[in-house]
Amino acid sequence: MMDVMLDTNDPAFLADPHPVFDALRKHGGFVRDQLGLSLISYDACDAAFHDRALVPGIDWLLQEMGHGPLWGVFDHTLTDSEGVDHQRLRRAVSPWFTARRIDALRVRTRDLVADLLDAHDPATELDVMSGLADQVPAQLFCWMIGADPADAELLAQLSKVLLLVFTAQESMVEPVRAAKRELLEYTRQLLDAKRRQPGDDLASILVAAHDSGAIAGEDALYLLEELLSASVDNTANTTGLALHTLAERPDQWALLQADASLIAGAAEECGRFQPAIRHTIKFAVEDTELLGHQVAKGTYVSIRIAAAHRDPEVYDSPHTFDVTRKLAKPQLAFGAGRHYCLGAALGKMEVQEMIAGVTSRWQSAAVGETADMSITASGHVRSLPLVLQP
Repeated sequence: MMDVMLDTNDPAFLADPHPVFDALRKHGGFVRDQLGLSLISYDACDAAFHDRALVPGIDWLLQEMGHGPLWGVFDHTLTDSEGVDHQRLRRAVSPWFTARRIDALRVRTRDLVADLLDAHDPATELDVMSGLADQVPAQLFCWMIGADPADAELLAQLSKVLLLVFTAQESMVEPVRAAKRELLEYTRQLLDAKRRQPGDDLASILVAAHDSGAIAGEDALYLLEELLSASVDNTANTTGLALHTLAERPDQWALLQADASLIAGAAEECGRFQPAIRHTIKFAVEDTELLGHQVAKGTYVSIRIAAAHRDPEVYDSPHTFDVTRKLAKPQLAFGAGRHYCLGAALGKMEVQEMIAGVTSRWQSAAVGETADMSITASGHVRSLPLVLQP
C-alpha cells in the first residue's frame, strides 16, 4: 500500500482519472498521494466516512497552510463539529428538512423549472447553468430561509466563491474571506429581521432555537452560512454534469422521455457516474484502523468518491452509464455516517426536477461548442449550452 503513489498532478490523471484508478486497484483500496493517503475502493471510502477518528479535513489543512479555517467554524457548524455539538446543531435545522417540507418544495421547484424553461427561446441554445441550474437552487434557498427572491443571484455568486475553499489554493483565500464577510453581514441582517417578524422559514426556526437556548452563541449565523455554501453551487454542478452526461447519450435521454418513472433512478446514476464532488479530505485526530490498515494520527485521508463510484467490486460494468441501473450500494457524493448531508433529499429532489423538466420538453440535445466545464479531476460546470431538438 505505502509504496503505491497516486499523483493527482499527473497529466494522465487530469485528463481522465478513471484509467489511473483502474490501474491502481490491483494494489488494493489504499494508495499514497501528495497529501497523505487516498482511498480508491468503495468499501474503504465508506469505512472512512463512518470512522469517528476521521473528521472533515479542509480546515485542518488550511490552518496548517497558515490561513486559518475558511470553510466552517469549529463547534458552530455541522461540518466542523462532533459529538454533542454536532447533535445540537443538527437538531436545530433538521425540522426544516422533513419529507413533508421537501414534498411541498418539490411543487414549487417543478413550477419554477417550468417557468424558466417555458421562457427559453426555442430558436437559441439553452445554457443549462445560467438558464436553469444556477437559478433553481438559489431561488429555492431564498424560499427556505425567508429571504427576498431578488437576492438569489447574489447568494448563488457567494456560494460559488465559498466553495473555492476546497481547492486549497493560495489564490482563493482573499476572495473566500471577502465572500464570507459579505455573507455574514447578510445573514446578520436576515436573522435580525426574522427576530422582529418571524415566519415559516429556516431562518426563523434558527432564531427561535437560539432564543430558546437550544443553540448557543452565533450558531444560527454560521449554520445559515454553511447551508448556503453547500446547497447552491453543488446542486447546480450536479445538474449540469447530469444533463451533459445525458446529452452525450441520446439513447439514455430517450428512455427518460419515454418513461418519467425512471427519473429518480437516473439522477442517482448520474451522481454515481459523474459526481460533482470528486473527493473529500478527512483528518485523523487519533490513530485508527480502516479495513485492517493502520492510519496514524495527523494523517490526511482523501476519500476518492469518483473512484468509489466506479469500483467493479460494487458496480457491474462501472464505466457504463445506464439510467435503468439499480445501484448495488448508494452513491457517496452526499457522504455517509454521522456527517451524511442533511440536505441530501432536498438536493436530489432539485436535480430530479431539473432533469425531468429538460428531458420531457426536448427530444434530444447536443452539447454546444462553447461549453466550459471540468469533468475529469474536478466537477465544475461554468457554462453548458445545449442545442435542443423539439
